[in-house]
Amino acid sequence: MEGHSRHGLNYLKLYVYNILFAGGRLASCCAPNTVLMQWSKLVAMNKLLQLLTVFLGFTFCLYILYWLSGPDERLHLPRQLEDLKELAILAEDYKVNRPVYTLVLLVSVYIYKQSFAIPGSFLLNLLSGALYGLKGFPLVSFLSAVGATHCYILSKYFGRDTLKTYFPDRIQYFNKLVEQNRHSGLFRFLISLRLFPMTPNWLINMASPIVGVPIIPFFFSVFFGLMPYNYITVQAGEILRSLESASDVISYKTMLVLGVVAVLNFAPVLHKKYKSKFS
Repeated sequence: MEGHSRHGLNYLKLYVYNILFAGGRLASCCAPNTVLMQWSKLVAMNKLLQLLTVFLGFTFCLYILYWLSGPDERLHLPRQLEDLKELAILAEDYKVNRPVYTLVLLVSVYIYKQSFAIPGSFLLNLLSGALYGLKGFPLVSFLSAVGATHCYILSKYFGRDTLKTYFPDRIQYFNKLVEQNRHSGLFRFLISLRLFPMTPNWLINMASPIVGVPIIPFFFSVFFGLMPYNYITVQAGEILRSLESASDVISYKTMLVLGVVAVLNFAPVLHKKYKSKFS
């Protein structure tokens, strides 16, 4: 019964595509798979347009928040370390004179960039450290988790078809890893991915809802998994003016340490899996 329903649904899509996009000229003998592929791309494009609308809405809200500063043309998103040093001096003045506005602006920009997978959390972590010292560490840990969860939700409702259409191999591979660890320590596995310095966090954020990672473990895996990285970058922000490059913060030695921590965190799961396999 289920097979007949799916078969009928596929031909309904074929009929709709024929009427709307082929002008009724599509031959009835045309392979349904070809049309279904085109249908999937159209659905993905529609979702992308919806996501673009959401993005423009968030961008407009952020602009309004920026406009409340005067607007002050000196306020901008930092692209490199030198920009950040100048911005930190300006932000310090704002923190003294307008502390609530400064915090709201920082929180909004951080969540905005994380939600739409825009690079720059590294520089914002440094800025948080420069403004609030180590008190900024719990703040950025929470914002990292909130921003990543926003990205998770946006991907769930707007990115599923796009990712499956244009990144099928990556989604399939990540799904395989999740299924291998779903019943033997999924939370530990997710934390290990975050601890490992070379992990593409943006991809994990987007792919997690598609492969069935629950949102609660996802949130806390980001919160705890990125703590070492967040601590290192916030601590470095306290001495921002003396930094010359990003390598002064995240060196090969630091990456090696984070990698070792990630492996050690996942070691119990591997031990349990191989022990059950050979017992």
